[in-house]
Amino acid sequence: MENIIRPGHEMIIKWLKWTPPPWPFFKLNTDGARKISRHASAGGLIRNYCGEWVHGFGMNIGHCTITGTEVWGLFQGLQLAWNIGIRQLRVKVDSRCTTKILATNNIHPNAYSSLIQGIKRLPNKDWQVSLSHSYRETNFAAYYLANQALLLPLGIHVFPTPPSGTEGWLLHDVSGSAYPQMVVA
Repeated sequence: MENIIRPGHEMIIKWLKWTPPPWPFFKLNTDGARKISRHASAGGLIRNYCGEWVHGFGMNIGHCTITGTEVWGLFQGLQLAWNIGIRQLRVKVDSRCTTKILATNNIHPNAYSSLIQGIKRLPNKDWQVSLSHSYRETNFAAYYLANQALLLPLGIHVFPTPPSGTEGWLLHDVSGSAYPQMVVA
C-alpha cells in the first residue's frame, strides 16, 4: 500500500469522545445513513452543556446519495434548533465532504444546490453557529438516530424526548467513553 502521509507529518493516536459544548451553547450532532439499496435517512440531536437531551429528529429520505443524507441531516438539525429558540449552537458532522462544501463560497450546480444555499443562509439569522467536522466515534447517538430513521415513514420526525433505544447512547456519550484513532499530526 502506498504511503499517503505527507513528508514531515507523522501519525499519532488521538482519543476521541463526545464532549459537551461550553456554557451557554448547545450542541447539534447530525449524521446520515444509506443502505446498499440506496434507501437513505438522516438523524440528529441537540444537547445542552451538561449533555442532556434537548430535542432530536429522524428523517426517512427515501433514495439519496450519502452526501445528500449528510446535507439533509444538517439542514433539518439547524432548522430544528432555530425553531425551538436556540441561538448559540455548536454543530458537529462526521462528513468532511459536507464541511468542505459549506466552507466554500462557490456552489456547484447539483441535486442539493438549493439545500446547500438554504444551509448557508441559516447562519445569517440572529444567532451564533459554528460548524466543524467530528469523527463518528464522537457522534454515536446521531449515528443511531440516523439508522433508526430508516424504519420510520417517509418524512421528518421530531423527538422532544429521546426515542426508545437512544438512552444507552446518550449515557455512553456523557460517560466519556473514548476510542483511539490514528490521525496525521
